[in-house]
Amino acid sequence: MTAQVGVPRRIVDPHPDTARALGELWIAVTEAGGAVDFVPGWDPAEIRGLAAATIDGVRSGALRMLVLGDETAPDGTVFLARGSGIAAHRADVQRLMVRPDLQGRGLGTVLLEAAVAHGREMGVEMLTLGARGGTSLPAFYTARGFVEYGLLPRGVRLGAEDVRDVHLFVFPLTS
Repeated sequence: MTAQVGVPRRIVDPHPDTARALGELWIAVTEAGGAVDFVPGWDPAEIRGLAAATIDGVRSGALRMLVLGDETAPDGTVFLARGSGIAAHRADVQRLMVRPDLQGRGLGTVLLEAAVAHGREMGVEMLTLGARGGTSLPAFYTARGFVEYGLLPRGVRLGAEDVRDVHLFVFPLTS
């Protein structure tokens, strides 16, 4: 099936099957080596559990979900988590994922651009995100206008001998 790059849409009231679909996407991305909270071989039940908790966050309004394709069979997703209190002027971009068979077609860029546009609509002044070191992600975000402002040394442990830095990025939405 060939995906047509469309416009990501915000999911406000997730369908009952959205958590299952997000879990399956997340597992597929993880098994393909994607840098989204887990590593290949991780317990699928744990990934599905975090997917369900993520969708609960969408339902509660704590997270904003943007999806490409059908939310019950997504081609890709990205989430925004708005800060609160003294951090209410910013939002964190989280869990940008594209189906492995559709990667390399610009869908990640489309989702990231939608997150930037949605951040502006939310009225936040900046977007932040963290990207796993040792992957192409830091270069991906830099090429799309995100500015690296720091590094969390040894921020994620992928295995006993595989510890990576987390690159920290910001995208100013106001001048």
